[in-house]
Amino acid sequence: MEGYRTRAYPPMVSTKMDSSYKVDEGYSEDTRSQDDPDSPMRMEPEGDDMLPTQTAFDAVMALSEGEKSEFVYNMLRTLRVSSIASVVDRLWPLFHKDPITIFPAEIMSQIFACLDPPLLLEASRVSRAWRERVLDSGLWKHKFKTEGWGLRMDEIEHFENNYNQRAVGSRSPTTRTEEKSAQKLYKALPRVSRPTRQTSQNTQQDNGQVNQEPGDDAEMVDVGSASPERSRIEPAEAFGQVDPSKAQGKQPWNEIKKEAPETIEGQKNSIPGKHHLAQSLMLYASPGQSRLNYHHVFKQKRKLEDNWNNGQFQSFQLPHRDHPEDAHTECVYTIQYYGKHLVSGSRDRTLRIWDIDAQRLIRKPLEGHTGSVLCLQFDDRKEEDIIISGSSDTHVILWRFSTGEMIKQLTNAHRESVLNLKFDKRFLVTCSKDKTIKIWNRQELRPGDKDYPVKGAPGGGHCPSYILDMNAIASTLRNGRPDVDFQNHLLEPYTHLMTLDLHGAAVNAIQIYRDQLVSASGDRNLRVWNIHSGECSAKVEAHAKGIACVQYDGKRIVSGSSDNTIRIWDPASKTEVARLDGHTRLVRTIQAAFADHPGGRERLESEAMEVQRQWQAASIAGLIPPSSERRRQGNPGSRKPKDIKSVGAKIPPSGGGSRWGRIVSGSYDETIIIWKKTDDDEWVIGQRLRQDDALRAAGPPLIPRSDVQAQAQAQAPSNPLHLPNHAPNSQTHQAPPRQHPLQAAGVQGPLPAHQIAQQIVQAAAATSQQGSSTHQQPPNPNQPQNPTQTPWTNSAYARRLLRAQQQANIPGLSAGGPLNAPQNAGQAGNAPNPAPTLPASAPPPLHPHHVPRPGPPIPNAAQVGQPNARVFKLQFDARRIICCSQDPKIVGWDFANGDEQIIESSRFFAAPQ
Repeated sequence: MEGYRTRAYPPMVSTKMDSSYKVDEGYSEDTRSQDDPDSPMRMEPEGDDMLPTQTAFDAVMALSEGEKSEFVYNMLRTLRVSSIASVVDRLWPLFHKDPITIFPAEIMSQIFACLDPPLLLEASRVSRAWRERVLDSGLWKHKFKTEGWGLRMDEIEHFENNYNQRAVGSRSPTTRTEEKSAQKLYKALPRVSRPTRQTSQNTQQDNGQVNQEPGDDAEMVDVGSASPERSRIEPAEAFGQVDPSKAQGKQPWNEIKKEAPETIEGQKNSIPGKHHLAQSLMLYASPGQSRLNYHHVFKQKRKLEDNWNNGQFQSFQLPHRDHPEDAHTECVYTIQYYGKHLVSGSRDRTLRIWDIDAQRLIRKPLEGHTGSVLCLQFDDRKEEDIIISGSSDTHVILWRFSTGEMIKQLTNAHRESVLNLKFDKRFLVTCSKDKTIKIWNRQELRPGDKDYPVKGAPGGGHCPSYILDMNAIASTLRNGRPDVDFQNHLLEPYTHLMTLDLHGAAVNAIQIYRDQLVSASGDRNLRVWNIHSGECSAKVEAHAKGIACVQYDGKRIVSGSSDNTIRIWDPASKTEVARLDGHTRLVRTIQAAFADHPGGRERLESEAMEVQRQWQAASIAGLIPPSSERRRQGNPGSRKPKDIKSVGAKIPPSGGGSRWGRIVSGSYDETIIIWKKTDDDEWVIGQRLRQDDALRAAGPPLIPRSDVQAQAQAQAPSNPLHLPNHAPNSQTHQAPPRQHPLQAAGVQGPLPAHQIAQQIVQAAAATSQQGSSTHQQPPNPNQPQNPTQTPWTNSAYARRLLRAQQQANIPGLSAGGPLNAPQNAGQAGNAPNPAPTLPASAPPPLHPHHVPRPGPPIPNAAQVGQPNARVFKLQFDARRIICCSQDPKIVGWDFANGDEQIIESSRFFAAPQ
């Protein structure tokens, strides 16, 4: 037939059939198995019968790759769809090879460590094996380091040990016996007969003490597993139910809807309190071998960072509003906190130790200074157990943290006020208004010890006469004439070793880093010293005005000044790499955390070299503006060539670090600024906080009114400040209860402090109106003669509040009023008015650096005069900012924002660096 191509088929080869051959009709009564070699279904060609097939196969294999592909394609098109699907199923393993099953776990962990958390989330959805590998705690522990975060390994070890001891100790002897029997039975079984156990390298990485049988994988199951067969972690338990529309979001760790169920220990033993939070923190490995769930901790850390960036926090204050008797009676100059403990020093000459969580004092105030406490540092570890404080009385006092007792006093440590101090295990360093820095030893020292001071170094510090010149003694020893008895030159702890006196003004701040010391002075200079010899290795003319605060981490210096700026310096090249403009008054206190990536100084130098190469290329192309214009504008950390102020620095603009870097600064403009980085590595203002706002948000008034006071005020609404009757009961003769100074003054007002001042003024005016009649009547023993004259109202803090009212021109208040409030002193270019005579019990005058001055008008401020809330000192950690100011209360911002899981995990977050 024309039009059709005829196919040539090979001739049929006749096969010699034996007697067992039967036509296959689809039915057979033969009961022999198809596996029987004699079965007709097993008949295979032998010998020459295979020749045509083999010849065809050889012919196909002789074709080229393309021809073979075309041949196979044409062959597949002749098959039914079901047959093609069967072929595809057989070929599928050749197309997809799972690296989890091919590569060792260590290699896959290294691969996963290169992925960002969002990509890890996507990888966990590939299969159950991938999910188990992605959720490995060792991987998320490594992610902490790569993000620039730190972990408190001592706290983690302590938490794990306590958790495991509680879990093991709470199990009955019968349960422990049954578990041991099950373990013996498991090991006695042949390896092929053992039940499947989940594997994880996390157990070996986190604790090398886990005993394993050779060749066995350590078992690591999720917290909700009651048996190895139920040990797999489901997606909802690991990452939560993620909405498909949000699958591409940037923050998948915030989509958690469901927490992992309880552990085996938690199922057997219901522990009250917050044990349900600890259950999601732990991964069950074996009885008594649970380990911290680093994935859960990483997730909480990221939620906490999001709160910082979004300004989500809760305000709090010290003391608790229900316990005003714990508060300082004057402004607070200095604080330091670590963990749950905070120590504060005040103008009321006392130090107070606080429990931050309870917002209460731990013990009674520490009294010993005769002047304002201007600086302090403490270490509550058992091996240290110390607080060291410096004061305007020129003394330095050592206290025992655990008991509050005074250990030692360094009398007249300086000639003038001790402005700052720092210590480590080796040295105590103090600085003063007398322009000097002094170094003291904290351990016994003998000549020849590595921490013994180097005397006589060129340009070094001045050592007392009892410090030996070891260089001169070494030459004597070489000549064989040892004429020094080293045993008689033992230096007791806290002996003065050296004085550094190159600054031309008061030394306001110092920082110790290993063998280096950095100081900031009112002479506008920063200096870097060798702590052993006192040599000044670098001098930086840093600011246009005096420098108030400094921080040094070995890579960069951050300073704040009365020129209202914050600047970041490279100490190696003495160049400025960034300037932050945002405050309108003196920058009094700063803390910086750059969250450096792994790699240290080498990584920073490589980034700086890349920026310099880009600048040189732009300079050659003529794209760089004149240097004078660039210096005038300042650079907040931009890496754009046109913004670079100087080249040659060993660190990149902005100082380097990760995207989680943060700087917090406090100023006399009564604000706290949180600086954060943009995607372009520039420093910008993330949040601006005010102490007044924190006090208002912390809760109701600091001093709640009693029912009697409320009733009395209701009876006399025209008098907003009704003074309570403090007369003792004539029948019971009980002494009046102890009151806070504000209560003694009759102040009922809510926060902020300017409202309290307004009430004091109104009380004073009311008292002056009744002065004549009261003076003519005989005194009443049951009523105070002048209820507004209290130790608190005679204090400088109350007088500052009244001066604020005077500046607002409130009628009825004069300098000769009942409280005898002094006029403002210390204005630039004006001679101060004579200060009133203070009572014997009054605190000392204000420090010269803290004399109140009228500031510029504040937008949206209250119509009444506001007191100065200058920020003196602040500190932040991974979770909170706490600051002190001219207000007697200490305020803070908690960025956990009430999230119990973040609060529980925050104990493991190291302080930012």
